[in-house]
Amino acid sequence: MASISVAYRVLALCALLREADSNRFGELLCKAGQVRLHLLERSTTGLQVSPRAMAASNDVGFLASLAAGDLQTARRIAALSPGTATPGWEDEEDFIFFHCLHRMVHPAPEEAGLRQVLMRWRQLEADSPSPFFQVCESLLENESTRFHASFTQMLDARQTLMREYRKQLDFDRELYATEGKVYINGLALLRLAESRGLPGREHDVLIPRLALLSSFKPLPEQAWREP
Repeated sequence: MASISVAYRVLALCALLREADSNRFGELLCKAGQVRLHLLERSTTGLQVSPRAMAASNDVGFLASLAAGDLQTARRIAALSPGTATPGWEDEEDFIFFHCLHRMVHPAPEEAGLRQVLMRWRQLEADSPSPFFQVCESLLENESTRFHASFTQMLDARQTLMREYRKQLDFDRELYATEGKVYINGLALLRLAESRGLPGREHDVLIPRLALLSSFKPLPEQAWREP
């Protein structure tokens, strides 16, 4: 089912980049989130799911929901997501990034617990805190100036990563034509910032204006089953 979530996310990017359809973009992102939620719900009723598929940092649906503005689905995913890193499948830093966002989407996040998580993250990164850490910390503190500065650093890091990816032997043109052009994770963080009262941001190379114009419209619970 993880592959279905990925497919919906890619289709969302195609709708935005090829058809300039921001509404369809948002709808398909919502469906990507619904697939992840369905998988997590089934796992609580006996469905055997591989540790890799359950790993929080392997979840594209949660960030797709956030990017679409579907906070309700994002919160339900967060509530059912693993509370610890999956041994052998994800680095602790990667897990903590998602875990912080899971806590932040809660209607009344417990800030003391969040600060403990961030403290552990800072220890792991020693004297070189990543832009992801700084983005999350500024979100917790509701520091808009710092958020936008660290968000810009995160986008710069993404662009550098994409330039390096183009030089790799396993470079995938189709992947680059979608995920390389629009940074869904960045859009998700902008939506989260807006939900926490931080001011919005102008469009960017990796977050086009059309993506920002998409507005959330609730879908039926099983909408992901329909094309």
